[in-house]
Amino acid sequence: MSELFVRRHGLEPLLQELSGARTADPGVSVTIRGDLGHINVRGCASDAGFLQPVETVLGQALPIEPNSVSIERHQVFWLGPDEWLVITPADRAADLAGELQQATSGSHASVNDISGGQIALLLQGAKCRELLAKGCTLDLHPSVFTVGDCAQSGLARANVLLASVDETATFMIVVRRSFSEYLCRWLAHAGSDVGIAFRDA
Repeated sequence: MSELFVRRHGLEPLLQELSGARTADPGVSVTIRGDLGHINVRGCASDAGFLQPVETVLGQALPIEPNSVSIERHQVFWLGPDEWLVITPADRAADLAGELQQATSGSHASVNDISGGQIALLLQGAKCRELLAKGCTLDLHPSVFTVGDCAQSGLARANVLLASVDETATFMIVVRRSFSEYLCRWLAHAGSDVGIAFRDA
């Protein structure tokens, strides 16, 4: 993968700064996913002229259930009754957005590549829920917030999209780029007692 896609998040100086605080066996590991592209899709799920072409291009179903995620070829997050976030490899995002725009040109829909405006963080480890609970009011107990669930919420005063994406205590946080350094610094501080490590994708 070219440097264009692995150095687009702008948090390299922060990673360097935090490198001295790495823990050998962290309770939480944070990966900055600058290798991912983000596409916002809006349209009417009950309109077959929108839904079927989008699902054909994606190669998977759009999640229709509120606060759910479809994790297959792409990760598709339900944001609202007529809005989804598609996360895909960064080097595929522009082409995929173009294909979706073309496929939905005959319906009342919008498709926008918003990769430049937000960043994804992948949190893994046994202490993820404990750490997230320090700054989020969602009930993250595994019996309540299960794999395939997502929610837009606040985390340490930053607006985020939070999702449980794997059985092995793996969460994805999507945050605006302008808040990404603040949120990483909060995670580093709040996670100091459970052991936390940061790395690039």
